[in-house]
Parts: sequence; structure tokens; C-alpha cells
Amino acid sequence: MKRVILLLVMAVLLIFSLSFGCEAEYWEQVASNGFGNPSNDYAWCMATFQGKLYVGTLNTLQGGEIWRSASGEPGSWEMVYKSRSSVFSNAGVRYLYTDANQALYACTLNSLGAEILRTTDGKEWTVVKKVIGRRWNTTIRCMVRFGEYLYAGAGGYGAELYRSKDGLSWRLVKTKPSFQSSKVYDPQARAAVVNNTMIGELAVFHDQLYAFTWTKEARYRDLAEHVFGYEVDRPTYMSNSPGAFEVWRSSDGVEWEKVIGLDDKYGNGMGLSLRDPAGLANDVVTSALVFHDQLYMGTQNANGNSTIWRTSDGTSWSKVLDFSELGERANYYIWRMISFQDKLFVGTMNVGPITAPGVTGAQIWVSPSGDYGSFTNLVHNGFDGESWTNGAGLEIPKNIGVRSFGILNDTLYAGTAVIPSVIIPRECSPYGIYSFLSHQQKVIAGRDVGCEIWRLVQ
Repeated sequence: MKRVILLLVMAVLLIFSLSFGCEAEYWEQVASNGFGNPSNDYAWCMATFQGKLYVGTLNTLQGGEIWRSASGEPGSWEMVYKSRSSVFSNAGVRYLYTDANQALYACTLNSLGAEILRTTDGKEWTVVKKVIGRRWNTTIRCMVRFGEYLYAGAGGYGAELYRSKDGLSWRLVKTKPSFQSSKVYDPQARAAVVNNTMIGELAVFHDQLYAFTWTKEARYRDLAEHVFGYEVDRPTYMSNSPGAFEVWRSSDGVEWEKVIGLDDKYGNGMGLSLRDPAGLANDVVTSALVFHDQLYMGTQNANGNSTIWRTSDGTSWSKVLDFSELGERANYYIWRMISFQDKLFVGTMNVGPITAPGVTGAQIWVSPSGDYGSFTNLVHNGFDGESWTNGAGLEIPKNIGVRSFGILNDTLYAGTAVIPSVIIPRECSPYGIYSFLSHQQKVIAGRDVGCEIWRLVQ
């Protein structure tokens, strides 16, 4: 009898030790309501600089902002940059890049020409580049150091590349051939058009610089208007472009080789369509990174079938994640990827009425290897499952995507996106510049809930 009691006591102690010693991971909210400004719709980017985590926002109503924290704790965030509030302002800070911890760069979205801002202390920001080319390039979405130069990928009306040795003086790179040399037939325009409208991602892999292109920019106005007025269960705000994404690489930043695209010599085709017919709906590469000595890229797919591909040599690519195969048919973007504690984390954009198949709101997936079949789900309900009701009476997830990842003090942070608030102007000038001075302007979408920051507690 004593032996039985002893065994029972030992079993109970073992259970308690396991339960207290192996607590499950969970996500904790550390910033909400757009850092107190609900017009901050996207936590658009993150970067760690001099021991602090920085977050850039999309704010189409009041101008983009940058916030930072040394601890990541709730209430510890301070604003260190605020764009002026006008149509001529930076609507958002789309990318943050830390260069050897000596300077932090902020790349913006601006309808009159994207800007590059620079700081050495995190508070005083200087505009070092205003991008106005043959036509306005309205956005800079990526930056990376390669060799002795910093490179920035721009776009809006055509994919272009800028570079700088000192981070202060930037010049347009006259690439050979031009990223705009790929032309596709547009049945709506009834003419051949430029396929590559933007460089969306840059990555350094095996001593070469890789550029990943976009064939179109997803307009926030279109997203907001369609979501606000959904009357059907299937989102229709994304339409296929005439072409699909391309990937180029270079050993010097000037001479470039097309490794994925129209008539590439490796048999990949635009959007990898020669390897996967569904690739023709891959309009955009939304994320790219090197993990376990392989180059990964994540796509935007107009049909909701986003995918992740990888390569060990830059030319032969294999699919490692296909959300349609998992029944996840509303993940339109592989929006961000990050390597954390030797694992690959993936954040998606998942949007539509919650009654539609696969619509859950923001998702996060993780893999220890990046191999096919190794990805498991961590977040599947926009973190908190909250939603709002649109103009047609349909419920839409509050957090539609994980737009950014960052690391501070060996802790992983994720920044969310909500449906952007947009202004519908009364008129448009002959030059295509909206008149935002009209008294008839109004906000038609968004619920002023603002982006959020969550962290992984282990």
C-alpha cells in the first residue's frame, strides 16, 4: 500500500513539474490602436537599431510615423518621426534598414516621389534622397548593402535601382539590361506594357545581388473600397496583371541576368509559370530572405494561392509551401518572413468576409527546416479573433495580415495591418493629383482601430 501511495505521489509531482516547466508559447499584445493613433493602419516595417526596436507605419490620412522602444513593453513606445499631414507627405514608412548599426534608413511611400530618410541617433532624420525619375517613382520597398554600396529598390511606374556609397548621395543605376525591358501584352490597353513596375525585394545570396520585381502595386484605395462594400463572400479586389513577377541577379549591381521571367534561359518563366501553371497569378514577390544557406521567396497570388519557393543555386527553384494544398485559400500574400532561433517564421495577409472559405485574418506559420511539409500554424485568427462589420453587413477580420517582423532582446515581434482608411477626393486634377483640399472629402473605409504589435512569449 505504501508503495502504491509513493508511486501516486511521484506521478503527481511529475505532472506538476512538467506543467510548470514546459509552459506553452503564446502571443502577447504590447501596442494597440496604432500606438494611440488609430489612423496608423499598418505596422509597415521593423528594424533593430542601437538596442531599440523601430516600427514604421502606413497612415494615409495624417502621414506616416516611426515609433521605437528599448524594451518592447506596453507603454514604452515613443514616436521619433512624424510626416506632415497633406497629400504631399510621406503616406507611410515602408521599409527600415540598419546599416552596420551606424545609421538607420527609412524608405517611404509618397505620391510625389518616394524619399529615403537617414538617422544616426534614431531621433533626428534627414532626407537624403527624393526619387523623381522620368515619371514619379512613388515608393521604395527594400534596401540592402552589397559590397561597397547600399542599394534601394524603387517603383510605381517602373522598376528602378538606386545606390550610394556613403548613404548620403544616391544615384540611379543604369542597369544592363533595364528591368523595364520585359514587355507583356495588356488586353485592356491593347498594347505591350512594361512588366516590371517595381523592385519589391532585394537579397544578397552567394556573393550576388538578387532583385525581385512586382508587376503592379496593390492600391490601398481599391482594397479599402472593395472591402467596405463587399456583398459577396469572395473578395474581388485583386485582379491578375498581364504578366507575373521576375527575378534578376548581378555580381556588380550594373550587369544583370534574368533567372526567372520572360524568356529566361533556365526554363522558369514569369512567376515560375513554366514550373507551375498557377504561377501566372503570382504578380508580386512580397518577401525574400536567406535561411539555412538557401534563398527563399514568398509570393502574392491574385487567386489567394500564395506560395513559398527556395533555391540553392539561384536558378533551380522548388516549392516548399502551397497554401491551397492546405485548404488555406484566402492567404493572398506571404507578407513577411524572418529567421528567429533557427526557425523560419512566415506572416500572411488573409482578408475577406469571415463567411468565405479560408478567411481567418492574419496567420503565422513556422518551420524548423523550411522543407516541404514542415510548416505548422501558430496564429490563425488575427491573434484575437476580432472583426468589424462592413457597409454590406459582412464581418471582416480586424487584423488582416502580419506585415512586419522584428527581433529585440531575443524576442520575436509581429506587426499587424488593418483595412486602410482612405479619403475619397471630390475631384482629380488634369495631372492626376487628387485635390485633398475639398470640403467634400470623406473617409469611406477602415474603422479607426489601428495596427497592433504582438510578441512571442516563450
